[in-house]
Amino acid sequence: MKSKISIDFENYALCFIPVPVYLISTIDENKICNIAPYGMVMPVSYNPLIISVGSAKNRDTYRNILQINEFVLNVPSVELLKKVNRTADPIPSSEDEFIYAQLTPIESEIVSPPRIEECNSHLECKTIWIKDISKICNNRVIITAEVVALSLDQNIFLKNLCKQKGLMKPLYYEKHSYFTIGGYVGNRRMR
Repeated sequence: MKSKISIDFENYALCFIPVPVYLISTIDENKICNIAPYGMVMPVSYNPLIISVGSAKNRDTYRNILQINEFVLNVPSVELLKKVNRTADPIPSSEDEFIYAQLTPIESEIVSPPRIEECNSHLECKTIWIKDISKICNNRVIITAEVVALSLDQNIFLKNLCKQKGLMKPLYYEKHSYFTIGGYVGNRRMR
């Protein structure tokens, strides 16, 4: 039998798998674009396709989703690591984050916020409900949404899921460090 040890909650990362990194694109009521990196994203159902996102209430992304009820989950690759980190920089909400992060907006198929051209795949989402969990987790909400459109770079559209995921080169994040399939690729300080 394997020997088990108890660990403190401050070492939670030792028990978790790194979370996938998504860039969430939103717009506000004045059509100003925002991009933010998120890791607290989880599929809830595959039929219909429903996802949940954990967010702090003080983020522009959350405020924009409250106003517009739409957003796009964009999946970046390891090549976008420096630009992903730029989207985490605090900039005024009146600035277009596409310009700041040097990313290209492209029109979405259904929702108002744009997709990010440099990302491999996109999940266009419409909010179903938002649950405030501040009583148990200070300043946090869970946003649940239906995915209403999917798009993927044509060059990685394969029927072989293993090869396709390798071509996507997705980013994973845990405790200020980034990983991809196969290992460590960098940290939060990389600019």
